[in-house]
Amino acid sequence: MTPYQIFFRNRNVERAWHSLEEQLPDKIVELKRFLQENPKDRLKSAGKLKKLKGRLKGFLQYDITESNRVWYEVDSNEKAVYVRYVGAHPSSYP
Repeated sequence: MTPYQIFFRNRNVERAWHSLEEQLPDKIVELKRFLQENPKDRLKSAGKLKKLKGRLKGFLQYDITESNRVWYEVDSNEKAVYVRYVGAHPSSYP
């Protein structure tokens, strides 16, 4: 099975990812594996994956910790995951 490729919305999102990678290396390894292998499989996410609603419909949220999350979109045809947000629960979409 070909793994999904992970792309970042912009440099700020990529920096936030790497910052969390330094703080929570095991959690980011787990997240990266999940995004590469099963980015839409709620059963394999151990309860960490949610479908967002409202103006964020179409995005998925993976809870890294209680306070940190990743928002992303999946293109199954291209085998790509587009990470749109990494960080604390925002009050509004960045």
